[in-house]
Amino acid sequence: MSARWALALLLAGACAGPRTLPYYADRTLTPEWLGAHASADTLHRVGDFHLVDQRGRAVTRATVAGRVYVASFFYAGCRQLCPKLRSQLQRVQASFSRDTDVMILSHTIAPEADSVAVLRRYAAENHLDSTKWLLLTGKQSEIEHLARDEYYVELRDTGGKTLGRLLHTETFALVDRAGHIRGLYDGSLPYDVSRLIEDIHTLEGE
Repeated sequence: MSARWALALLLAGACAGPRTLPYYADRTLTPEWLGAHASADTLHRVGDFHLVDQRGRAVTRATVAGRVYVASFFYAGCRQLCPKLRSQLQRVQASFSRDTDVMILSHTIAPEADSVAVLRRYAAENHLDSTKWLLLTGKQSEIEHLARDEYYVELRDTGGKTLGRLLHTETFALVDRAGHIRGLYDGSLPYDVSRLIEDIHTLEGE
C-alpha cells in the first residue's frame, strides 16, 4: 500500500464518525442501518419467554430489560462444539465481569436432560457467574421457537457421541437494551467473539 493510500484510509476513518451497529429485523438476516432521524420502534424485538435458570429462578424478557445480552444455545452433555462455545463466552464474561448491564443467556436444547440441578452443577464446574450468565431450561417447543422465530438462528442436526440427534447452533446473537438483535457471530471463532466484545462496548455507548 502506498503512503498516499494509507493517508487516505486514515483520514476516511477519522471522518467516519461514531461506529454504529445494524439491526437484524427478519429471517433474511439482512443488516439494516437506521438513518439519523429513523426510529427502531417498528423493528423486530425478541418476544417474551418464560424459562428457569440454574438457580431455579424464573427468567423472562423483563429479567434482561434495559440490559445488553448475548444469547446462545448448548447442552450440558455436549463434548464437541459446546466446550469451544463455552470457552469463548467465558471471554465475554471476563471482559464484563464488573458490568451489571451485560448478561449471557445460554439456552439448553436438551431440557429433558438438563434439569436445574444439572445446570447448577455445570455452572459450578465451569466457573460461570450465575448472577450474569444464566443457563436456561424450559419447554423444548419454547426454546426451539426462541431460536428460530425470535433470535433467527438456525438449529441444525448434530451427531457425534450423543444419543439420537440434537438440534444445535454455534451462533451467538447480540441483543440491545430494547430487545433488538444487533449482531450475529460464529461462537466457535475467536476472531468473531473479539468482534462481539467490541460490539457490546459499542452498544453500551449508544
